[in-house]
Amino acid sequence: MTKIKICGNTRPEDVELAIELGVDLLGFIFTRSKRQVRVDDVKHVIAKVPSGVERVGVFIDESPEQIAAVADACGLTAIQVYRPLTEKDRALGLLNLPAFRVQEGEDLTALRLERGDHPLFDTWAPDRIGGTGRAWAWPQAKAVAREYPVVVSGGLTPGNVEGAVRELHPWAVDVCSGVEAEPGRKDHAKLRAFVAAVRGADRT
Repeated sequence: MTKIKICGNTRPEDVELAIELGVDLLGFIFTRSKRQVRVDDVKHVIAKVPSGVERVGVFIDESPEQIAAVADACGLTAIQVYRPLTEKDRALGLLNLPAFRVQEGEDLTALRLERGDHPLFDTWAPDRIGGTGRAWAWPQAKAVAREYPVVVSGGLTPGNVEGAVRELHPWAVDVCSGVEAEPGRKDHAKLRAFVAAVRGADRT
C-alpha cells in the first residue's frame, strides 16, 4: 500500500487523528516556515507517536549538528532536508528523505541519490520552499520511481492524490496545505478524505 505522510503538524489533536487514521509518517517542520515548531513545544507530542509511525523532521539548510540535536531531543526517526545530504547527515542512522524542488522539464534522473534514499519531490517556487499548494508534472519522476522509493509532495489534495498514485505508484504521498484549514491547523474532514482517497487508489 502507498504510505501516507502528513506534514506541517503543530497541534496534538491533528496528530492524534492522523494516527487514528493509520498514517505512516508524520512531519514536523523545524525550520523557517509558517508551520515551524520548536523542540520544547512539540517533543511531548512527538513522544506519543507510536513506534510504527515515522517521525520526520523537516529542515532546509540546517547543519548536521543542528539536525542531530533536534533528532535526539524529539526522537525523530527520519529527516527531510532541502539541501544535499552529507556524510554526517547519513551517519545519523535515520531514514533519509532528501527533498528536491521540481522545475518544469527538469531531468530528475541526473539527481545524485544513494541506495536507501527515499527522494521526496516537491514543487519548485521562487518565493518559498514547501507548502506551495501547487503540483508538479508527475510523469517527470517516472524513471526515478522505477529505481527508488519516491515520495510525491506538492499540491496534493483529496481530489488529485489518486492521480499521483496511479501515475507513479510511489512509496509514499505527502500532504500539508491540501488538508489544512489554515497554516498549521488541519481540516479534519479533508484529512479523512485524503487518507480515504489514497486507500481507494490502492484498492483499484
